[in-house]
Amino acid sequence: MTAYRRIPVTPQVRVIVDNDFAGDPDGLLALAHHLLADAAVIRGVTGTSIAMEGLPYDAGSPAREVAEELIRRLGVDEPPVSDDVQVRFDELSGATDGARLILEESRRDDELPLVIACGGPLTNVASALREDPTLADRAELVWIGGGAYPDGAWEYNLALDVAAAQFVFNESRLRVAQVPQHVYRQCLMSIAELETGLRRAGEFGAWLYDRFTSPPDFIRIGGIWPMGDSPPVLITALGTESSIFRTVDAPWIVEDGTYAQHPEPRPLVVYDTIDARLLFADFFARLELRTRTEEGA
Repeated sequence: MTAYRRIPVTPQVRVIVDNDFAGDPDGLLALAHHLLADAAVIRGVTGTSIAMEGLPYDAGSPAREVAEELIRRLGVDEPPVSDDVQVRFDELSGATDGARLILEESRRDDELPLVIACGGPLTNVASALREDPTLADRAELVWIGGGAYPDGAWEYNLALDVAAAQFVFNESRLRVAQVPQHVYRQCLMSIAELETGLRRAGEFGAWLYDRFTSPPDFIRIGGIWPMGDSPPVLITALGTESSIFRTVDAPWIVEDGTYAQHPEPRPLVVYDTIDARLLFADFFARLELRTRTEEGA
């Protein structure tokens, strides 16, 4: 076997990954990608299992359970994983376990900037900010959610916990980079691409692929699977030069998910395009490198 040198990659950022991991498995794919990335150091994983009406989650912490299983199967250094939050922000009686994890990491003395990469509702982020508003000085949020600018609209991650999104946008000064619905929908993977890419990636790839094979009864799969939770990996661990983004005034979020003018606006970065080619080519390349290492090739 010929030994070769790896290109040295310097970590650029600390990341806490927040998602509803027990829901659509695209969040698990994005978590695996983040954990495999060289330029991001994953310092924690926080989860939500807040259900839309009529679609309840199992009791306990299903997001935590599946995230911990993924981390074990991937064989990487194990970051702390929080218990799920299962109630919305305005129903909380205290800080969530995820909020405590976020705040603990934000107070660590570390030269790397901290980013919270959220692919679901903003419950844990809002809880952390309510517990300690100075978090806004120590972290930045990359959020998959909200409707298109300038007007906004109903969107799943926002609708799961409107009160949390309102607190983060309307009441806090947290720096936000936002990937709205019409942009994260650019991240599509064909079913054939998903199947071949995962099934050739050893036992871990087979396990992850199996998460995609039992969608809820109400979902009808065509030729594609949306991978809308993956853009934060590109933004934190790869690079944004080939994507398009702009700075706008952060909006005031209204109860119906639309945007109004904020009385005290702050700058917000909003993405208009995401380089899906770079994103998914990197994911499958990292899986292949991991599989080769595992097999001693």
